[in-house]
Amino acid sequence: MRKYLLISVLWCCTAMMASVVNYTPDNTTIFKNPERGYTEELSRIVSTSKPNVVKGNLDSSWGGSLQMTLAMVLYNFNNFKDKDLPSEVLAGFDEDMQVLRSSGVKCVLRFAYTEKESDKKDATPEWVQRHLQQLQPHLEANADVIYVLEAGFVGVWGEWYYTSNYGNESQHMNAKRRQVIQYLFENAPTNRFILFRYPMLKTEYFGHSTPLPSDSAFTGSMRARWGCHNDAFLNNWGNDGTYASNSKDDDPAVRQYIADETLYVPNGGETNVESNSLAEQVYTKAPEEMSKYHWSFCGKSYATQVTNRWKSSGIYDTLNIHMGYRYQLVRATLPDQGKRYQQVHCQLQIKNTGYAPIYNERPVYIVLKSGSKTYPMRMQSDPRRWLPNNVVTQVDEYLHIPADVPDGTYDLYLYMPDASPSIANDPRFAVRFANTDVWDATTGMNRLNATIRIEGSAEGLDEVSVCRGQWTKQLHNGHFFLISPDGQRYTIHGQQQ
Repeated sequence: MRKYLLISVLWCCTAMMASVVNYTPDNTTIFKNPERGYTEELSRIVSTSKPNVVKGNLDSSWGGSLQMTLAMVLYNFNNFKDKDLPSEVLAGFDEDMQVLRSSGVKCVLRFAYTEKESDKKDATPEWVQRHLQQLQPHLEANADVIYVLEAGFVGVWGEWYYTSNYGNESQHMNAKRRQVIQYLFENAPTNRFILFRYPMLKTEYFGHSTPLPSDSAFTGSMRARWGCHNDAFLNNWGNDGTYASNSKDDDPAVRQYIADETLYVPNGGETNVESNSLAEQVYTKAPEEMSKYHWSFCGKSYATQVTNRWKSSGIYDTLNIHMGYRYQLVRATLPDQGKRYQQVHCQLQIKNTGYAPIYNERPVYIVLKSGSKTYPMRMQSDPRRWLPNNVVTQVDEYLHIPADVPDGTYDLYLYMPDASPSIANDPRFAVRFANTDVWDATTGMNRLNATIRIEGSAEGLDEVSVCRGQWTKQLHNGHFFLISPDGQRYTIHGQQQ
């Protein structure tokens, strides 16, 4: 049997033909992609009579000329600092998330109790815990349209600074703040990041300033899910304490820590420069700093002293193009023909010209398409590892031709839908590549400009796939079977069971 299989493998490999395709980059077009780009803030002090922040306030132009896919949504619980959140507010939150979903938009989400520096009175840790427990099922049910959750709750605007319950402004970490951090990670969706205002919160919580290493990234641990947001971008004094250490207002070591961390955890925020003279001095620093610290999103309207200067100088569009990820196909080597049950060899070169990776989990497929019929082949490559700032990633994989593909010629596509089943089939939440003549807006797929001819079934299963660890062997009732990557079981001669 083993001899027969090896002969079959050699036949499959030598008969395989391939096409080499080179792609034209698009470095100038501004277009929408999920989980990245400029944000507009929507906020309200919610009440039983006015429970909505998004509903009725989401500008219809977001789906058109503004090319925006992210809203910064802030719920102010000023009316509920020492009482339960009423059912109307929780229902209003669900309604808001549905408006986002229907609009093809996700949110940067934050909760706070006060928005005035003169009113530092926030809620106690006990009430924060209670509110998070009430919110937990609603956050879980709507995680599909939550890009990231900002820590919030503590301090004015939820920025962990001006506060009456959590120590003075210089105290980054204490027992009460640790309690809130614990409650946040216990109740937030486990597949979403939580962003904190100051890097020192993380270094003091874990007791060291070692950046998150690559092998610990995307593991679901607290440390791997802890990101950062900078709401004082380009301001003085180390961006208003963003890059402060215990000894310096602007510490190069803290800046390097964030530069290293943000390869694996999200970063974004807004500028708060309100002086025209300072804005004139710092606005040109934005591309370099966003690139170094891997910014995915930025508020477009606050503060306008800087954002308006970006617009008048042309930097605004540069940031819009590069903020977050921007993937380009460079070159592909793709099979011309194949058989059912057979492995085909696919090679892609993908450049990320954006400032950041993609951070939330997202599948990648090569799809066989003929008319309205599609047959996806799941790739193993993790796009969260496709590094930014013009790094080219080599994707080299053997993929399993689905067993139900009829004979025929198929166009090949690259498809990166959302990981959440609720929006996985919505093309507005799929990733568009920055190349000319590849994007299909009706399907959310990217044309690979190549075809494959499927004809017949392989006589024996390709044991190359077993050697590569993509298939597994299983002994059942005295017989060996092969288990495909999608969980289907085959006899040693390739018949599906």
